[in-house]
Amino acid sequence: MQLIITGHGHYATGLQSTVQLLAGTLSGVEFIDFTAEMSESDLEQQFPKMDDLVFFCDLVGGTPYKQAVLIASQYKNVAVVAGCNIGALLEVALQNDIPNFEDAHELAQLFIESSHSAIQEFTAKKYVEIPEDEGFNGTKKI
Repeated sequence: MQLIITGHGHYATGLQSTVQLLAGTLSGVEFIDFTAEMSESDLEQQFPKMDDLVFFCDLVGGTPYKQAVLIASQYKNVAVVAGCNIGALLEVALQNDIPNFEDAHELAQLFIESSHSAIQEFTAKKYVEIPEDEGFNGTKKI
């Protein structure tokens, strides 16, 4: 299996830089940018045309996504996901052997599930001191 990270501007190489900083090089992963100087045809020529691919795109409906969908429509074991985050990329790629993964659609679902679970809002918890004479020594969450 090969994973293609793609998106507008320097989305792909930006993720590549972050991945290298946090985890080093990921096996079976290629990063392809779609820059302002490129045409749709230029991007299409950079994409592999073969089975056993997962495209990890920046957003649904953009040129990288559309070009990936065209390839996916020609092969059985090609999946296209969009809107996933760096946390999902790291979690899935580090916990799975991407080059030896067999089902593109199963891998795509892992990215989606991981992205969903990684989205969180920080919430502060308030703790109060309880005096010893009230039968508790320490703090209590309220």
